[in-house]
Amino acid sequence: MSRELSLQRKYVNSRLICDEALTGSKYLEEILARLTKTFDLLPGLEQQLFFSGNRKIFINIVSDPKLPFGMKTRSITHKSGPRYTIFVCEECGEWPEDRFLGAFLRELGHVVAEIPPEEDWPATRGERARFKESSELLADGMLWKWGLRHYDMSYLVATFPSHWVDRIVSDIEKLLEHDERFKREPTSPSE
Repeated sequence: MSRELSLQRKYVNSRLICDEALTGSKYLEEILARLTKTFDLLPGLEQQLFFSGNRKIFINIVSDPKLPFGMKTRSITHKSGPRYTIFVCEECGEWPEDRFLGAFLRELGHVVAEIPPEEDWPATRGERARFKESSELLADGMLWKWGLRHYDMSYLVATFPSHWVDRIVSDIEKLLEHDERFKREPTSPSE
């Protein structure tokens, strides 16, 4: 393992929360390797957001939830700034690698974009749904900005019906074209 991957693995291990039931899981080592690889794929500036502590995250690997959900991010407001917990179901270890990487990169996109805690989302059901959809779109846009579109597409194609994927891709393209946050040139992972 290269020195850089070793540092990324150390970071992942320092942020990890794991159900005791996962001790000896056939997926745990695979999940940890994929999480490490995900941080290696991030552009340099985004890596530093995490490694410097400017974005505080925890990664909680959970086994056998009552309702499997893949991955999701929850944020809380803390006096030192927002804190994020990315929940990863053990079942994600069964996913093809590109789908897994796309899903986790999307969750990191939520963190980089500083998606607020759910209690700060709009109150009405329709507004909440629109806010959630725009948050997902923003996370997708982050991956495209980072030059990691193919991972996002692997996740989208494996998760949604093709007509939804077409609409999501169209919406991402509009977002990238019109939103000032995406005007900066993407950075390469080696920077």
